[in-house]
Amino acid sequence: MSAQPAPTPTTDPTLKSPLVRVEDLVKHFPAGGGLFGRAVVHAVDGVSLAIQSGETLGLVGESGCGKSTLGRVIVRLQPATSGHVYFKDTDLTKVRGEKLRRTRKEMQMIFQDPYASLNPR
Repeated sequence: MSAQPAPTPTTDPTLKSPLVRVEDLVKHFPAGGGLFGRAVVHAVDGVSLAIQSGETLGLVGESGCGKSTLGRVIVRLQPATSGHVYFKDTDLTKVRGEKLRRTRKEMQMIFQDPYASLNPR
């Protein structure tokens, strides 16, 4: 799955940094042995985006295109193959343990059936 990079913000000092910033995120999965070596599935490949506070991102695509994988990698339920995810200017690809658990409480993925997936809090 690929996405176009988010527009670069201007140098206006009144603009705040994005709440979530994803830079060149990649997630590959091994797909078993092929004839000439290991096959790889490119589930997410080079995604960059920015979400400002108060914004909502809707990710739409056909089944199997990497939508759920992208969400899981952003909230660190799966490790990225490469790239960076920043939440409140903290690089989540480097956060571990209790700090990661606390940070995840501030994020939510809503899957295709929102009535069954919304957190009631």
